[in-house]
Amino acid sequence: MPEQAAIKKFIMEPLSNSKVELDSMRTMKYSPQYQVTFSLMNGDPSDLLVNWDIEEAVNKYLQLFVNKISVISNLTVDSQIQHYARLTFEPFHKADENYFYLTPELLPHFINAAEWNLASAVSSYPTLNFILYVPSKDQSPLYIQDSKGNIMESNAFLIPRWGGVIIKNPDRSTGAHNFSLEELKSIMSIFITQLRGLLGVHDVWTEAKHALDVTTNIEFVTPPNTAVTMWEFDSLTRRRIAENIITSITTLKSLSQLVTEIPNMVVLDHIQTEVFLALDNLAKSCANLHNNQYNLALYHSKKAIELAESAFFDPTMVSMLYFPDEHKYAIYMPLFVPISVPLLVALHREIKSFKENKKAIK
Repeated sequence: MPEQAAIKKFIMEPLSNSKVELDSMRTMKYSPQYQVTFSLMNGDPSDLLVNWDIEEAVNKYLQLFVNKISVISNLTVDSQIQHYARLTFEPFHKADENYFYLTPELLPHFINAAEWNLASAVSSYPTLNFILYVPSKDQSPLYIQDSKGNIMESNAFLIPRWGGVIIKNPDRSTGAHNFSLEELKSIMSIFITQLRGLLGVHDVWTEAKHALDVTTNIEFVTPPNTAVTMWEFDSLTRRRIAENIITSITTLKSLSQLVTEIPNMVVLDHIQTEVFLALDNLAKSCANLHNNQYNLALYHSKKAIELAESAFFDPTMVSMLYFPDEHKYAIYMPLFVPISVPLLVALHREIKSFKENKKAIK
């Protein structure tokens, strides 16, 4: 059937280099855990106080996705509200329609890293930031324009390997606004789409409609409440397995080169054990991948990268790496100088005595 042939071509045909490069620039590097932080940023609380039902929204709209993706990476979620979150620049003003707007050129400068406290103190794992921004009164309403000058319907944008931003212009007549659970539904939908992109979940329908003939009669089922289809999840699993295997091999190769280039580096027994275990898990992951046992392959690839990085970044290895010869001289000189002085004096006496005896013989 033509539909079966089209699907087979879509599955077997590799992605273009440009598509792969774009995905790698946008997607976070693999980590066994990510910290997901939702931030409500208020430009000026003096004219509008804001709040949100984010806990209920996470439980209702996001939790099923978090549970599903936990097989690959655990997601820890927290939230915060920050006031006086001003921009570092003035947005453009369209006087005839009385609104402010951001162009694509301004978006890379949107995050005020100097004043906005977005660093996570909860976890040392990579953080994914999702910001709901409410502009101040003197910069409202604020919209985002695309490259053609049209206002974007979502009023949101993605920051590769960092997170996403949504700008909202709520009603200011009452002096306070609470983003209710129902109002957060569309907002969380955008955040989940951005989160999917950052975690490397590829939209099957978007890829397929470019690869397949428009006349092909194929129906794509929309994602369930988990926000990820089985096809997308399976594809993500295989990509993460391949990424983990490559990263583990690269790390072990770097460790081997390091030990070879620094002959006096001491490699402790537990580091050797970690290297052997990493190699063993690599072999098991490849074998499971060959047998289409993706869950086991993912498990062993995660163990391999964990052991390889543990060996490479072992504190004893790092201390030897940053232990130059000057430090050795500073340590050993106080020990050898007191011993060397009597030896030099005795050597001088022996040489002097030898010369005197030689003259006496003549």
